[in-house]
Amino acid sequence: MKDKAISILLIEDNPGDAILIREQLMYTDNQLQLHCFDLLSKGLEFLSSENIDAVLLDLGLPDSQGLNTIEQVRVKKPSIPIIVLTGLDDENIAMEAVHRGAQDYLIKGSTTGSMLFRVIRYAVERKSAEEELKNSLEKLTRALHGTIKAMAMAVAIRDPYTAGHQKRGANLARAIAEEMNLDPKIIEGIQLAGMIHDIGKISIPAEILSKPSLLSNLELSLIRIHPQVGYDILKEIDFPWPIAQTVLQHHERINGSGYPAGLKNGEILLEAKVLAVADVVEAIASHRPYRPAYETEEAMSEITEKQGILYEPIVVESCLKLFKDKKYSF
Repeated sequence: MKDKAISILLIEDNPGDAILIREQLMYTDNQLQLHCFDLLSKGLEFLSSENIDAVLLDLGLPDSQGLNTIEQVRVKKPSIPIIVLTGLDDENIAMEAVHRGAQDYLIKGSTTGSMLFRVIRYAVERKSAEEELKNSLEKLTRALHGTIKAMAMAVAIRDPYTAGHQKRGANLARAIAEEMNLDPKIIEGIQLAGMIHDIGKISIPAEILSKPSLLSNLELSLIRIHPQVGYDILKEIDFPWPIAQTVLQHHERINGSGYPAGLKNGEILLEAKVLAVADVVEAIASHRPYRPAYETEEAMSEITEKQGILYEPIVVESCLKLFKDKKYSF
């Protein structure tokens, strides 16, 4: 911030106040760039085309009165720091202004130039720090996505069938979660967990995974440990989503008949409930080493019949809507 002059937009309709604010700020820092407008509409037009660091805003303007003035600025530039500078000395209004997005609320006549400049500088530096943090989180998220893709690729190299099943199941799980209107972050975690939900199968001999006949009881017992193995692989990775737990629970059923822990309804993550339905539907509708693919209707019949018994009703309803009303297909 020391190498760059701060550019401020002042929206103030009182000429005397505007002159006083300019003089106070320029006395404190003569490198500061101050752009003044007496109408909100003019200020917003300028804000759209110029690189502004912060807005000094009066709440009593000829074309805008009250707290909605803050919201109009935020609509035009959501991330811009807004400092309210007004004659309204009201604690409730001040608190509501901050609630609506203002970084500070100052009273005309009781604010010195140096105080105003410190508030502006703090607001701008805080915004800069927030942007840096956001960029760091985005880099971290990309790295975590890359980690999951690398794991999925490792499975694909060993067992192309399992890799294809994971990808199709992950896409369906995401579509179901979107149909349920879940939070975007939850949806993201569900899809990522779906991409590697069978990673534990890397511990199972390839001849079992590709066996062209029904499995023996012993072979089935080996298959049933794959959620736990997957969890053990993933549990030390500090994902911002419950991926390890979702992988662990994706074969649990709400009546307690699933594996590996026999969890019941309230003990199972919603993410795992979504993935469980997507996993079953994809498995029934896709080719298996020991049988050809069934029609999608078979999968719909399975989840409809077991709705509320094995599978979460709202998840089943969303899945049925995807296939029947929105013509979802693999």
